[in-house]
Amino acid sequence: FPNQEQTTLFFLSSLLAGAIAAFLLCPPESARIRIVTDPQQYGKLGLIGALTKIIKQNGIQSIFSGFPAMLSKQMPYTVAKQCSFDIFAAFLYPLFVTTTTTTDATTTMDFKFLVPIIAAAGASVLACICSQPGDMILTETYSSSNDQKPFLSIVQSLWNQGGWGRFFVGTNARLVHVGIIITTQLVVYDALKQWLGLPATGSH
Repeated sequence: FPNQEQTTLFFLSSLLAGAIAAFLLCPPESARIRIVTDPQQYGKLGLIGALTKIIKQNGIQSIFSGFPAMLSKQMPYTVAKQCSFDIFAAFLYPLFVTTTTTTDATTTMDFKFLVPIIAAAGASVLACICSQPGDMILTETYSSSNDQKPFLSIVQSLWNQGGWGRFFVGTNARLVHVGIIITTQLVVYDALKQWLGLPATGSH
């Protein structure tokens, strides 16, 4: 099972990865929203063309106006997904590989092939729940012209619409959609690690 130092490193590396992902996702998300909401001006420009036009009209900082909202989704999502997968897998391995010794023989019950599947499914649920408020903030931020509104104004607006419950609207649908994606990603990731000769997640 991961010790405190390992858990801290898992957390910090996941936090940094989430922040980098948020930064990189902001420009294409800004362009995508413009293309969808204003097809007459941006529809035929494509990603690069739309970004170029946005920068010319509003400055390069405008394509990062949704960065706080993107952070509020990506950081909890990445931390919950990556850290919990490692922790769940480390917890499950001893439970799924048991050895029973009798006077006649030693029997090993090896069901470790189930570990990455169950750990990934658990991680997907946790990642969805932890990032759901951020997903709602991100959706509200990029709807119409809200990407120019301050982050705290968006949060306050959502809160006024229904308190904590407003931040978790659509969780069930997202659990199915995103849950399938995350579970598949993590199972394939772990399988590829082992295929390349690396130890399975949580097994060391």
